[in-house]
Amino acid sequence: MKRILLLLTLLLLWYGPDAAGQDLPTSRRARDHYQKAQQAYQSRQLPMAAEWFEKVIALEPDHYNSHLRLAQIAELQRNTVQTERHFRTLIRLRPADNASGTAYLWLGKRKFQQEAYDSAQYFFEKSMPLLPSSSNMSRLTELYIASCEFARKAKEAPLEVQKKSLGDTVNFLSTQYFPVLTGDSETLLFTGQTSDRDENIYISHKKEGRWEPPTPISTDINSPNNEGTCSISADGRTLVFTACNRSDGYGSCDLYISHKQGDRWSTPTNMGPQINDRSWESQPSLSADGHILYFSSDRRDGLGKKDLWYSQLLEGGQWATPKNLGEKINSPFDEVAPFIHANGRTLFFSSDGYPGMGGFDLFRSTHTDSSWATPVNLGYPINTVGDQVGLFLTSDGRHAFYTDDEANQGRSMLYQFELPASLKKQIIPSRYAKGRVLDKATGKPMAAQITLFDLKAQAKVGEYTSDSQNGQFLAVLNRGSEYAVYVEKRGFLFKSLTFQVQDSSSVINLDLTLEPVEKDKREVLHNIFFKTGSYEIDEKSKVELNRLAEFLKHNPDLRIEVAGYTDNTGTDAANLELSRLRAKTVTEFLIKYGISPERLLTKGYGSAQPVAPNDTDENRQKNRRIEWRILS
Repeated sequence: MKRILLLLTLLLLWYGPDAAGQDLPTSRRARDHYQKAQQAYQSRQLPMAAEWFEKVIALEPDHYNSHLRLAQIAELQRNTVQTERHFRTLIRLRPADNASGTAYLWLGKRKFQQEAYDSAQYFFEKSMPLLPSSSNMSRLTELYIASCEFARKAKEAPLEVQKKSLGDTVNFLSTQYFPVLTGDSETLLFTGQTSDRDENIYISHKKEGRWEPPTPISTDINSPNNEGTCSISADGRTLVFTACNRSDGYGSCDLYISHKQGDRWSTPTNMGPQINDRSWESQPSLSADGHILYFSSDRRDGLGKKDLWYSQLLEGGQWATPKNLGEKINSPFDEVAPFIHANGRTLFFSSDGYPGMGGFDLFRSTHTDSSWATPVNLGYPINTVGDQVGLFLTSDGRHAFYTDDEANQGRSMLYQFELPASLKKQIIPSRYAKGRVLDKATGKPMAAQITLFDLKAQAKVGEYTSDSQNGQFLAVLNRGSEYAVYVEKRGFLFKSLTFQVQDSSSVINLDLTLEPVEKDKREVLHNIFFKTGSYEIDEKSKVELNRLAEFLKHNPDLRIEVAGYTDNTGTDAANLELSRLRAKTVTEFLIKYGISPERLLTKGYGSAQPVAPNDTDENRQKNRRIEWRILS
């Protein structure tokens, strides 16, 4: 509604007495009062002008232009009672006058704020023929007519939402907003404003189900300047936040980035001219792996005043030129506060450019194939007649965190609620794997590259690094997917794992050890799949084979043994031959990839050397494996 108030004020100026003609009072005394009122108004002496205009209508109660000026003054002074009084008089006096369009529009806005949607729609529809055609005001009024229809239906079928304050421990300031969490939902960050209006980023950790008292995130990040809305990667180690009017800034507000190693945040750096320009860039949202950045900006070439944009992290560590999310997301009006869910496919954002409950509403869109679906309003009472900006949804798709100030007399507080069943089923939940990467020889933590592949799609779906100080990592996984995970560091054998994410497993705990590249060191190729009793490789095995081939290309002096093993099902002779043929299939693939045959030794060991007892299907599957070993 703030936009409609601004345009309404402009229309009041346009349709004021100076533009519509003098329409002077008839009596000499009233004309004298009117002249004094106009002079006071033009000198911006509004109380004096209002006094003289009141004297005019005391003598001539139906003087149209005096009521119009009094409505304008009352609106500027935010006196809704007097504004309504004079606008209703305008409608009574000249219901078809163009200037009365502002009266209908204001009354529609007033009724909408009071959630009297039938009356609001009536006034909005009455204003339409009186507004300048094809104007922003006309388009905005059409939007609010649609919003009246939407809001009426939404209130008739409210969602079951029980919001719950995060409590006084977290809500310790008069203003706190834009909550974000790490992938395991154990760390909360938000922006808070102190009593002297200094914005800082605060952090709180969950211990035994309760949030600890928030503390400033870091003296390396918070400064005497304002540090605003932020986003954090799922592993809690990459932070992007908004800062305005800094000496190294490119525009009014820029995006800055900081990385965490151990317990220390790096000095924030401006994300550079690829991300920031002379415009306003703010309200970032990082993908779970920190490789895609979404944000809001009023930069040129947008579709509205503020649009949503995104940028991808390139191989060299630079960010690509931002791209507009397109007309499926961005309206001719404002889209702000994007949030990309951990599943990488569900986008939430706030907009005043689609039918809703009023002001900024929260919307959801899902990425399918190569495009975004038409945004869907989250509904009432998640959205209300006030502004709803800044929603965060946990990776499991169950709980939402957001800011609400409507029920607290202007005090912005953080709340959470459980997502209603009708919305929950629209979200693809994510799980996560967390743990440490260690040097097997020394037990020391190490920084390593962790890459996730979707085996069915044979596509890379995430990249992470473990912390060099403590070896910790967190990787987000989507339900129902079959994953190949690769852990790599130069000078070490890469480790592969495979697993599926089911509803019953919200977290996979992994402590991973890497073997140095030394003679006789070996690893299992966990993502090589054969059909039962066959040496024909399944298509999804190509991800693993390509990984092994690349490792050998990067280590051109190595010779390896590729060894096949089976379980104890069948005869020893058959198992020995099957294991040999399976190992041979792997080496043949490597040769086609360009690896010299002299570097490869193929062996089959049959059911010998089991790694688990052959007493269950799971254990027999472990014994059916391909290993590779460093020969020299």
